[in-house]
Amino acid sequence: MKSAIALTSSLLLGIVVLPVLLAGGDPPPMTICGQQAGSTDTVLATIRTLESGGNYRAQAAGSTASGAYQFLDSSWAGYGGYTHAKDAPPEVQDAKAAENVTRILNDHGGDVTAVPVVWYIGHVPSPTSTEWDTVPYPGAGNRLTPRQYQARWMVVYNRLVDEAATVGAPAGSSTTTAPAADCLGGGVVPLDGEWSLPGPRSLIDANPSALDQPHHDYPAWDWLIPVGTPIYAVRGGRVAVVRTWPYNWWNRGCGSEGGNGCDTCGIGVTIIDEQGTHWTYCHGSALMVRPGDIVLAGQQIMRSGNTGRSGAPHVHLEIQVEGMQRCPQPLVRSLYLRSTGVDPASLPSAGCSY
Repeated sequence: MKSAIALTSSLLLGIVVLPVLLAGGDPPPMTICGQQAGSTDTVLATIRTLESGGNYRAQAAGSTASGAYQFLDSSWAGYGGYTHAKDAPPEVQDAKAAENVTRILNDHGGDVTAVPVVWYIGHVPSPTSTEWDTVPYPGAGNRLTPRQYQARWMVVYNRLVDEAATVGAPAGSSTTTAPAADCLGGGVVPLDGEWSLPGPRSLIDANPSALDQPHHDYPAWDWLIPVGTPIYAVRGGRVAVVRTWPYNWWNRGCGSEGGNGCDTCGIGVTIIDEQGTHWTYCHGSALMVRPGDIVLAGQQIMRSGNTGRSGAPHVHLEIQVEGMQRCPQPLVRSLYLRSTGVDPASLPSAGCSY
């Protein structure tokens, strides 16, 4: 194994040495929440994809961050003899990034889910820290919380792992699809039982960023999907309320105050599960259930639409636990990435709206 000094000397001589090893030793086996997973190359490819789109010459606006991995000049620290990361050839940038990745993995027992968090804010907050749901340095152009960035990062990472598997994954890699944020990201608690995504998986496949779409003014999730998309019950229970207002708020002239029978939900359904959690789905175009019906997880309850206070076709998902609204995003993410439900009471009550 090469030391960091020997590696740097090799790079200065133009010798490509990949994968890169740290002076501190090889990283522990990569895991995601205790599951064997992935390779260093996949981690590096994920970082490049999200930070620069793979552009080794990228320069951030209003910042010294540059290169494929968006190293600040202060963190690049003249690595390989280059003042700015973007001035270094790809193999030198890869070497520096791999050193950082290995250090993160060593510090966190090989858990890949730590990499995006440390890359984004420099450390992993405690599970109960408000940092998870606070946008860091918004003045620098950041728009995602660490939880959201981690989730988006893991979607890309899992996709790249799956793609590598189709062409022959490197030795020691795994194609296990794993959760994005359940281990490090805020302590959501898995819950057994029957669960379902609220709509077709293929629509999330086509737009994974929808998993982290924030709601505009309180904890909820808006999923932009075409009119007529089948909507399924995430959790089974009893249909407590149906809403049948078939008009669009803005086309009906409801304005900011509403009134005159205007209904913000439009066509929608509220289901109460056996734990007493309220699941509300809004803005549909057609209902498939009636009050009092007992529905199962995965049963179609309506079709999506653009009714109620809606500016574009979408479904609105709202979860209330003992009257408190909870963020659906971590649950939907867990259902999408590993088909595992989450105890609604453990979902955050802030950080998913703007």
